[in-house]
Amino acid sequence: MAEICCSFKSIVGGRCSFDRKDPKADIRVMPLKSCQKDISGHLSTFKFSGPENEVDLILCRAGFPNFTHNTESMSICPSHRSKLGIGWSRGSTIKCRVPQSMSGHGRGKTGKWPKAERGIGKRESAFILKETGVFIQVGSGTCKV
Repeated sequence: MAEICCSFKSIVGGRCSFDRKDPKADIRVMPLKSCQKDISGHLSTFKFSGPENEVDLILCRAGFPNFTHNTESMSICPSHRSKLGIGWSRGSTIKCRVPQSMSGHGRGKTGKWPKAERGIGKRESAFILKETGVFIQVGSGTCKV
């Protein structure tokens, strides 16, 4: 059997496969533009904003917060769709992911990083990438500072 391969394998790495949460283990690759799940609950749960739809969320989490290329020919497998779309979760003991050069976290006597209280939005992710060269995925934890 031939190995399945979607556009996101070369972008974010990993293996193209089925979504581990899918009992049917469907491995069909689909056009990216057909990803139309409602993301509003996900944005609310993880307290971030910016992505306007599932395609936008997937592109933001893959490192393209301002993607301007033609997405018509892009494809996505169920595994990458889950990991980049609404299938990921941040966990409960996540610390702020803003780089130390911007946040100042980890300095001082304690050297501690504060707990994340919300998610990094689309504009914040793009700004951090532009200013530091470090890509932080949309939805990753950040503190209120």
